[in-house]
Amino acid sequence: MSNLTVELTGKERDEYIAKRFPKKKPCTTVQPVKGEKLPDEAAMWTPTTSNEKTGPVPTMYVGRTREESLSSCIGCKQLEDKSCYAQFGTPGFGHTSMIRAAKRGKDYSLKRALLESKRVAKMARFTAVGDLTAMTDKYMQKALKAVKSYGLAPVGYIHMWRENKQWAGVFMASCDDLSQVDEALEAGFRATVVLPPTHTEREFTTPGGAKGIVCPAMVAKDMGKSLTCNDCLLCDGSQPGPVIGFPNHGPKHRHLRQPIKSKNKSGWRSVELKRASIEDLDI
Repeated sequence: MSNLTVELTGKERDEYIAKRFPKKKPCTTVQPVKGEKLPDEAAMWTPTTSNEKTGPVPTMYVGRTREESLSSCIGCKQLEDKSCYAQFGTPGFGHTSMIRAAKRGKDYSLKRALLESKRVAKMARFTAVGDLTAMTDKYMQKALKAVKSYGLAPVGYIHMWRENKQWAGVFMASCDDLSQVDEALEAGFRATVVLPPTHTEREFTTPGGAKGIVCPAMVAKDMGKSLTCNDCLLCDGSQPGPVIGFPNHGPKHRHLRQPIKSKNKSGWRSVELKRASIEDLDI
């Protein structure tokens, strides 16, 4: 059987290419309206996660689209300089997959996430991607009530804490540097802070004298041991505790990351965490 090749020229060729290889629609960016909150459906929940650091816990992602998620973080320094690990790293890629699955009909409701959550889960994470303050207070109160009724501690971080002081004593203020921490503490928040990627000390002090420690899960990993957020729970903003520091491990800085130095004892023992997984670690 012989192959017949027909050469198309001019208009016929253009019509064939347009039909065979249709152009993709241009990607549009959602421009948020100042003060406008996202609908409840923008909160996407998974029952668990493969994230080795957080552990198998229900996790919230903000945004029905990547553009919507990015818009929730406008005003955050790490978004502007593209150093955010969540938006520009593995969590962001995972969120993209979730968005595709949702279009095929997959249920990402909080109800489903709680019903299918692991029995070992002790917390729910608010959020892996996107800023939770983009959601309405009504939705967040409803989500908090559901999570707590399920026996889980709500663990979350707010970059826009200055404009959302109603969440002081509930979630952690996420600070870009040590100079912001004292302000957040004064506002009633507990705080986390981004430390330089070359930071190697386990403990640190803010300009105002507040004591802080490097994230125990990150210290454990540097020691070749395992500890998850689900084990630790020090980032439960409703409970007393130190400032928690995260050496910058974003896509632009992870190659500079230095391991935390070994130490016989941690200076933070006043937090009575009755968990052997923490006590067994030299942190």
